[in-house]
Order: sequence, then C-alpha cells, then structure tokens
Amino acid sequence: MANFKTFTNASAPYEGKKIAIDMDRVACYFEDVLKADEGKHTTIWSKENTWTVQENFNDVVKITKGEK
Repeated sequence: MANFKTFTNASAPYEGKKIAIDMDRVACYFEDVLKADEGKHTTIWSKENTWTVQENFNDVVKITKGEK
C-alpha cells in the first residue's frame, strides 16, 4: 500500500503546484543549501526520482510523520 504525502513542487514548469510523493519509495530527504537562496528548500530523493519542494526541512519531517 502506497504512503503518499503532498508537497509543493519547487521545480519548473510545475513550480507552486502540489505534488504527491510515495514516501515508501523515498530513500532520503535533505535541506538543499545550494537551492535555498532561490526559495527552494528541501530535496526528496528516491532511486527513481528526485524532487525539490518549497517546504523547509522541518515541515517535510512533520508531513512525513502525519503531523501537518
């Protein structure tokens, strides 16, 4: 059973749109200091894909735990 969580996409051409990511397939997520100046905060990584989201690292943690 998939474990989808919703984030805000930070990558063009879908910047600002909601994106659902299956967290069961995610290997890690990290605060992306190289993109932080662009307002792009966190990268979520899986073997199949990489997403940059607008939520900060702490919010990503809360979303993955179902706290937000």
